[in-house]
Amino acid sequence: MPERIYISDADLQMASDIEIIRISRTFVSAMNSSFPGKRKKMIERIRKHAHANPVSTIPFLLRYFDHVDPKTRENARSLVEELTRLPGGEQALIESLFSSHATVGDSAAAILEARGMDGARFREFYLDAERQFAVCRAMGVHTEDVKELFLESIKLYKNKLVEQAFENMILVTDILKDRLEWTSNTKRYIQDVLKLTPQLSRSGVSIDNLQESLRILADAVKTRDYKETKELLESKKLEASVVSQIGSMFSYLCRRLRCASMEALAGMSEEDRKLFDALRKVGEEVKGYAKKKKHVEALESVYSFLSQELAGGYISGLAERIDSGDNNAEAVAGQAMLGVLKILYLVLPNAASDIYEMHLKDRVGKESLEDVSWPEPLKSLAG
Repeated sequence: MPERIYISDADLQMASDIEIIRISRTFVSAMNSSFPGKRKKMIERIRKHAHANPVSTIPFLLRYFDHVDPKTRENARSLVEELTRLPGGEQALIESLFSSHATVGDSAAAILEARGMDGARFREFYLDAERQFAVCRAMGVHTEDVKELFLESIKLYKNKLVEQAFENMILVTDILKDRLEWTSNTKRYIQDVLKLTPQLSRSGVSIDNLQESLRILADAVKTRDYKETKELLESKKLEASVVSQIGSMFSYLCRRLRCASMEALAGMSEEDRKLFDALRKVGEEVKGYAKKKKHVEALESVYSFLSQELAGGYISGLAERIDSGDNNAEAVAGQAMLGVLKILYLVLPNAASDIYEMHLKDRVGKESLEDVSWPEPLKSLAG
């Protein structure tokens, strides 16, 4: 099998899980058993193991999703539908999308397609990119700067930020195609000139300069400086980092929020005030950069805030306050998350809207992020 840029954890887990290997030996026979108890026992065994290791159980079942035997197929599909609704089950399904096993990946793609995540098309782009990386490797084309964006695209999709993931994955495939075309054309040119060199030499034309030019050109094929895409790649990688970090933080906090809506703040601790002061400053910076169309600088300002102010101590402390039953801590979390998204909307409206839909729409009750007012501590940023 050719070297892959991304190795799915679904493949690794399925291949190394001893219990799944044991189950696989008797799964089909148990599904076809004339003894209902045997079939029931196997299903319960799978259910139990899915709670312990969904990342190996879900891809195993997907191998039988289109099995020729109707009983095996029916039970596999029923179990997949049931188990992917459990905690960790859907993430195991998404991880299976990137499986090197065609049946597993294609089955996951079909299910995610039905669930509105455009799984079939994303798998198609993913596999196309993997193939292009392999061709680039064989031709000696530089791809190190594109690999990181490729992996970030997968990360975004796993966080259900589908639109942003697609945008980045399409950029990856476009860049790889361009580099392959440039390299192929340059190598073909070198070969054509080399065929003419003996004729030029016999006709008395000096070929020293020509040979030197060809040497330089041959080196350029291996070491081409891709300045034309460097800034774009860095911008897209930064976008992906910002969106992924926000998505992870929101998932972490939203698992703890109990209230159905975002409540007004009853009061703030000194630490909370510092947070909103820092958030207000970031908002002012981003608005200034957005007016000047300084996209990268605006993203860097958001990323710096997330890394230095939100990540680590404050977030874990806020989570502890929420877990202890502090209703005001829930309100702080809600207002802070809305503030972060309103600021992000200034530079990445699509990504901000996706995160809002995923985490906050049901709690806030507004159809779109654009309809949501700025949180009270950040009212000065309105307008």
